[in-house]
Amino acid sequence: MDKTKKIILKEGFNSVIRNGIRSFTVQNLASSLSMSKKTIYNYFSKKEVLIKKIIDFRLKKLSSEFREIINNQDDAIIQFIEVRNHHIKFANKLNLKKLTYIKARHPQVWDIIEKHRLDRKTVYMEIFKLAKSQSYLRTYLEPSTCASIYMNIINSTFQPDFLNSNELELNETIDHLRTIMSYGFFNEKAISKMKKHSG
Repeated sequence: MDKTKKIILKEGFNSVIRNGIRSFTVQNLASSLSMSKKTIYNYFSKKEVLIKKIIDFRLKKLSSEFREIINNQDDAIIQFIEVRNHHIKFANKLNLKKLTYIKARHPQVWDIIEKHRLDRKTVYMEIFKLAKSQSYLRTYLEPSTCASIYMNIINSTFQPDFLNSNELELNETIDHLRTIMSYGFFNEKAISKMKKHSG
């Protein structure tokens, strides 16, 4: 990718995160990059195209960061923790009101976000398959089913409508989901009791 184009997309994402799509302008982006609007328009025909490319660029980068984690770790549990933590770090930069606005007013941009979120299933599929081969996954669980359920829970939970209607804060929800998905709802005492009563 052309260096200037990459700089525009990277700074464009920072601007969208900082100010939101509603306040995003090509003029402000050009000013922050010390370049002319014309230079930006040489790469992107209009603002709407630029916004879509910015979001797609950053989410592709996030996917490659996940891939790098997987390639650099041989242990499935370490992969799971590092991918999850990297995902959380990224999500903590997001603002719920801005996400709600994107979903309501920019459905094509939201579709890009959803596509990338659904693509994460393949990342978790690899992790769960490796976990099975390393005897980390419960013997009766199927990796593909685990990946599908895990991603569905994440995708369903982190919909702006769900968070807003349940008055959930993004960071608190992330922390709760991380604990529940990693360790379950109950402590060892409760798990022991369940095992006794499960027959």
